[in-house]
Amino acid sequence: MKTAFCTNAFGNTQADQEKAIPYLGRLGYDGVELWEQYLVAADLPWVRDITSAHHLEIVQICPYFDFTTSKNTWARSIDDAATFIEYAVELNCGFIRTYTGNIGSADATKQQWVDCVEGLQTICNMGAVHGITFPLETHQVRHHGPNLTDTSPPTIRLLKDVGMENLTVNLQTPLIGETVVETVVQLGDRVNHLHAHNWIGDWPNLTFLDAGDIDFRAFLAGLCKKGFDGYISIEHGSHHPVEETAEHEIHYLRGLIEDL
Repeated sequence: MKTAFCTNAFGNTQADQEKAIPYLGRLGYDGVELWEQYLVAADLPWVRDITSAHHLEIVQICPYFDFTTSKNTWARSIDDAATFIEYAVELNCGFIRTYTGNIGSADATKQQWVDCVEGLQTICNMGAVHGITFPLETHQVRHHGPNLTDTSPPTIRLLKDVGMENLTVNLQTPLIGETVVETVVQLGDRVNHLHAHNWIGDWPNLTFLDAGDIDFRAFLAGLCKKGFDGYISIEHGSHHPVEETAEHEIHYLRGLIEDL
């Protein structure tokens, strides 16, 4: 397992990235994730060169696809996927974070399911020729907006219906009506990227991984037993001053990874 940090916690301006990337490299992170809000205006060769200079892998880039709202959002998502595949190739990045849209699994119509499957198959085929994987982020409404991946069963259904080896799972908990243990049991063997969080009481009262209600050590150990050996990536790092969060979590994760 390796460690990553999502640089959007620092902000999405060029100045933010000039601060974040060297700092994360000095702390000893293995990789970073970069967000659409920054990448659409970024100097990609600069990004590639500075991350390499600080011994960081660009693990994942993060756009916002929507295959369920309308024909227009579906078509725009295909165009966005083409753009982000170009970004990924330029940045030597193997993962493009993937959303389904803005409808929850309990409310989706049959046609919305069909449209989403077709959209995911299309982008997976587009990326396959470049060796790109699309980790499908599990996501419920309290995080950002509704997605078909708001619980484990519809996530598994999507993976099966799409039937593409380069569609995997970017696990983010909690999911609706599931404990993290239940989520690990159902999805653990499909997870190849982790957006790591912990919280006190309920989302969004986030805190350090070793300080929340979830036994993060046990959670990660359960994932490991299911075969997880990917990046543990700190996504929402601004619950404390972001520099403090980055420093705290890298020290905790180093020890945890060594133990596990």
